Amino acid sequence: MVSTTVKVISSEGLTGDVVNQLTNELAKYDFDITLAYNGTKTTANSSLGVMSLGVPSGAKIDLSVDGTTEQLKSVVSSLVDQQLVTRI
Repeated sequence: MVSTTVKVISSEGLTGDVVNQLTNELAKYDFDITLAYNGTKTTANSSLGVMSLGVPSGAKIDLSVDGTTEQLKSVVSSLVDQQLVTRI
């Protein structure tokens, strides 16, 4: 498993429509993706799980993939392109 930290830039944080956008984007991948915030981890394709993290705008979250560094880079690039997170 490889990980990186990204910063949430959505003004709403990870709530409602933003979570749906994020989980729909991550559903395109055929490997496990995990998000962690404040010591709590969840599967990134679970809308309810992501919402339960309570991630506010500007928060740093850990993003992990059960795969390669290239797969992680692809996921991060996708989320950056969707203007959900930024690299730090």
